Amino acid sequence: MPQDLASLTELSTLEALIDAEGVDGLLAALTDALARTRADTRVLHEDGPTVGPRTLGVLRKAVTLDADFLREHPETLFQCLYNRLRWYDAPDAARHFSVTGQGPWDDPEAHLHQLAAWWRRQRESSGGAPWVESLLPLRGALEGADAYLWHESQVLCTAFDATGTRLATGSYTDGSRADGNNVHVWDVATGKQLRVMEGHEMEVRGIAWSPDGKQLASGSRAHEARVWDVETGEHLHLFRRQEGQVTSVAFSPDGTLLAVANLGWLIHLYDLDTGEKVRTLKGHQQSVLSVAFHPSGRWLVSGASDDTMRVWEVATGEQVARLDAQRSVSTVAFSPDGEWLAWADLDDVGVAETKTWQRVRGIQGGSRYSHVQWLGSSRLGLLGYDRLEVLDVKDGASVWSRPYSSDGHERGAAFSPDLKHFALTAVDGGVLLSRLDAPTPPRLLSEQHRVKHLWGRTEGTLAVAMRMDGMLAIDAQGHVREPPPETNASNLHPWRFSGNDALAAYPVTKHLEDGWRRGIQLFDLARLAPTMELTGKPLEGRDASRKMTMKQVMTFSPDTTLLAGTFELGVVRVWRVADGQLLHTFKGPEAPVTMVEFTPDGAYVVSGHEEPSRLQVHDVKTGRLVLDTQALMKPAVAYTAAEHVPRIAVGRASGDLELFDLSTGFRRLLQVSEEPVITARLSEDGLRVAVCALDDRVRMYEADTGRLMYEIQHPALPFLVAMDGDVLVTRSDDQKTRFFDLATGAPREVLDGSAEPDEVTRRTYWEVLSDEPVAFHRRMDTTPLARFHDSLEEAIILRDGLVVARGLTVPDFLYVLKLHDASGEA
Repeated sequence: MPQDLASLTELSTLEALIDAEGVDGLLAALTDALARTRADTRVLHEDGPTVGPRTLGVLRKAVTLDADFLREHPETLFQCLYNRLRWYDAPDAARHFSVTGQGPWDDPEAHLHQLAAWWRRQRESSGGAPWVESLLPLRGALEGADAYLWHESQVLCTAFDATGTRLATGSYTDGSRADGNNVHVWDVATGKQLRVMEGHEMEVRGIAWSPDGKQLASGSRAHEARVWDVETGEHLHLFRRQEGQVTSVAFSPDGTLLAVANLGWLIHLYDLDTGEKVRTLKGHQQSVLSVAFHPSGRWLVSGASDDTMRVWEVATGEQVARLDAQRSVSTVAFSPDGEWLAWADLDDVGVAETKTWQRVRGIQGGSRYSHVQWLGSSRLGLLGYDRLEVLDVKDGASVWSRPYSSDGHERGAAFSPDLKHFALTAVDGGVLLSRLDAPTPPRLLSEQHRVKHLWGRTEGTLAVAMRMDGMLAIDAQGHVREPPPETNASNLHPWRFSGNDALAAYPVTKHLEDGWRRGIQLFDLARLAPTMELTGKPLEGRDASRKMTMKQVMTFSPDTTLLAGTFELGVVRVWRVADGQLLHTFKGPEAPVTMVEFTPDGAYVVSGHEEPSRLQVHDVKTGRLVLDTQALMKPAVAYTAAEHVPRIAVGRASGDLELFDLSTGFRRLLQVSEEPVITARLSEDGLRVAVCALDDRVRMYEADTGRLMYEIQHPALPFLVAMDGDVLVTRSDDQKTRFFDLATGAPREVLDGSAEPDEVTRRTYWEVLSDEPVAFHRRMDTTPLARFHDSLEEAIILRDGLVVARGLTVPDFLYVLKLHDASGEA
């Protein structure tokens, strides 16, 4: 039975549809109902909002944005719709966007956020499954013509065919997924992928359509160009052994020749009937970056990093003209009538007459451009660093502009020949496809301010998100604050948090009268303001102030009364936090200190010295050196401490593991392997120790006797391990998290993705990170509690299930999420 406006705005109907007919069935129902609903139709839901046909359109776009995720996890429909609709037109959404004119929240009929709230009340009153709430707006416009064509990784180039109905993209699938699927063809009207060409195993940097639209050419970093049959995907020609990366390809107007430019200063012309090389064009003194044929086919123009363009007679290979530019020429284009040549110059667009090959004018736009394309014979489509533009060639007036958030990475752009659509590539794999005549949707501010680092304490009360232009503080209630820029001078250096989240510490470097001086800045997390700076005159011969690449390490004692840290070579200092008094100065080997920790009882300071591979332990009360021993320090410190007893274990490159009781001085040396011991973990009571070595084994020992309890032949190299209850958890370099029986070492479960074993065994909630959407779990539970549609680069789960995360699919995008365990409560 066809659904109508009233039923399709009921959550129960939407959930029943996706369960019965899947995502495509749900989209079809929304599309059908929208087509049958008059523009003036309104329906008032009891205890809910008034809805209309616009509601159906927004719902359809929301489902489309998360369609791939919903196909795998249809149970998340409420979550996906709520997180999209809640932020669409709510009054409090306005502060998260930059908009010209009115935003959706200014519409007199703004109601989508009310619909989301109504659904949430219904769900919570009847009980509901766990879900993930986004406390900030998500990327993706719910109205307008914008669509994203998603690839697995960065897209560098794109081109429309001559009809404007198809779009080709060249992407980069990294080595971990080297399947060679880096050339794609898309339907412009529907956004559906029509074809994938398999062959290139490195990024595709140039792409071009044949004039009849039947063939596609692509060039890659692998020093090769390929030609494909678009209808079948068949590989027609492979031109190997180019002198450098292929940067640009172009078909001749009659489709008989292909020009291939590369970083080796050359352009090759190939006959597409025979696949034979016709000639090579030589003359550039640096890398050739772009090529284009004249509409007559008589000439070819090339731009290069030698700051020149050169015009070649195609029939003979003779250079007939040279034009100088003020910078590398990465884009060149002839007008359709053949009268003009355009290129991007230093601060403008250069235009030359083809009759004389003389530059006649420069067109000043609003940006520095990296792509130039003629739109007819009187307008130019341009790609700037933060905007797409169309300029009138006669007077340089901007006739159209579309701003975008620059991510600092190389982009590509294309305009359709029918002047209806444009495409913009991005590093996150999302090619923006839209219409030139469509209004620009509000710009999400968080897309312009990507997060570079996250710091905080798991199950703490606050996290800090560091951007290139400042910082954000996010508390466990999801409140986001932005301190004044002058309050933070860490310059992206790592932060350490005290156990009570009252203070943080980070390195600072200041220029004083006697030169540079390193120190440690204490930061009040409640006031979001720096307090005391811990510093001192460096010891003679240990000053590292000029070693700007040396990392400073620091840590708070478990009770937050002390801070141990370093800013000199081989020296660890201990200060009292209350007044900044220096209590101890521990001198070790004259090399950078790469690790400083307190033991869990706070009685000892443990420091690691990478170059001499030494680990030292000092008594906090007396300052006495308790232990100085060999230890593996790279790639991580092979050190562990028991939680409830003064016992530590240290791994060595020799394959030995040393157990040391700090209170008695008793030592035990275990010969674990012939390969280096890379990590170890003591149980909380110190009675067991799990050891991982480079031989891909996990061994469990009785710490008191040194008896080997069992040995696990691990499927991949384990580099983190933890234990709790009756379970042993490992993380390995094949990006998997494994669970074993603690008593016997028998395998239990394997999770795809990486989880921190300590968090699995100790924390209320933990996450599994991979290239797939993130999964959140309860403590020691391998069944996911809830999932979120993006994959994450890193995440910190604060108290009460508040998640601060940095995106992977959408690189460095800040997420603030709330885990709802059941019935809306975290």
